[in-house]
Amino acid sequence: MPQSCEISFVTYPDGNVDEASITVCGEAIARQRFVSAWLPDRFFGPSSELGLSSLWRGAAEKGARSYTIIIGTNGEPKLKER
Repeated sequence: MPQSCEISFVTYPDGNVDEASITVCGEAIARQRFVSAWLPDRFFGPSSELGLSSLWRGAAEKGARSYTIIIGTNGEPKLKER
């Protein structure tokens, strides 16, 4: 299992976390997982071929947000600045 001091995820407009998007691989992968949860690869093909940026932009316009939390060496979490 990959290990990292960063955790990325996507939130819905109401602030709830999309559990399928939680990853240690960065915000781009979190966004891809978010989209893939709604457009499964088995029906629509790989999400990398779906125009992910366009789909994400639409979700962001509706209030979806992606975040990364960094866990410091002291164990304290902080939001990664953009």
